Amino acid sequence: MTGWFLGLDVMRLRVLVLAMCVALGVPAGAVAEPAPADSGDQSQHIEITADKSLEWYQDKNLYVARGNAKAVRGAATVTADILTAHQRDSAKGKNTGTKSAGTGAKSDMGDIDRMTADGNVVITRPNVRITGDHAVDDVDRHVTTITGNNLRYETPTQVVTARDSLEYWDDKKIAVARGDAVAVKGDRRVEGDVLTAEFRTQPNGQDQLYRMTADGHVTVITKNDVTRGDKAVYNAASDTAIVTGHVRITRADGTELTGDVAESNFNTNQSRLLNDGSGRVRALLPVKSSPGSKNGDKNGKTP
Repeated sequence: MTGWFLGLDVMRLRVLVLAMCVALGVPAGAVAEPAPADSGDQSQHIEITADKSLEWYQDKNLYVARGNAKAVRGAATVTADILTAHQRDSAKGKNTGTKSAGTGAKSDMGDIDRMTADGNVVITRPNVRITGDHAVDDVDRHVTTITGNNLRYETPTQVVTARDSLEYWDDKKIAVARGDAVAVKGDRRVEGDVLTAEFRTQPNGQDQLYRMTADGHVTVITKNDVTRGDKAVYNAASDTAIVTGHVRITRADGTELTGDVAESNFNTNQSRLLNDGSGRVRALLPVKSSPGSKNGDKNGKTP
């Protein structure tokens, strides 16, 4: 294996890798040179730093950063024990019409099409923090997938966890949690096989939750109710939720309700249960016994 190795364990590496740029690439066999701090659009570069080493495997088009590795591109940061950047194959660059910077002509210069992170992965964006064991960032599709133990997606107001994976689709502004997924916001909790959160960019540039959908074995827990069903859709703007499919509600006072559709307005604390024409809604109301009813009235006589 042909490799280019740079660094010592006692040195802190700081290399601005121009090959890790969506618009720019490094010709095969060339060493990337650091760019001036004030040149170009820095959001189009990926800056890699590491405590131990930066390795470049020319024959495999790989860059590997080891030891508290960190990658920064614009407002996004990834830290992990090991970061690997996969450089696009030069032939693929030709087929897709990759152009060299400044000339507008096609070239065999590659760029980064995928990055992976392994061990103690932390991904941060404005108001977002994601953790896991392994992450894959598909640069072309703008999709990041995180797997492993203790998967967690945090915003200032909400926490989402999952067993199988967390995905973030940057272009679509969608986050997906798969496998025993749980979202917690204040005293509310939503559980499901899959949770999908849709965001919209606000005038201040921040992404805000617009809608959340839960699919499969859905449970919605609030201060006073536990609602179960097949699917739930939460609308953040109206602060309302609709649960459908074999709906069963258990209230704090012991009341049990069943139906096909449950609609809840968290602003007004009003809810209603509907059927879809295939059955009847049903309520089982608890009745408290009056004092002495178990053993007769106060005179010991049964009514």
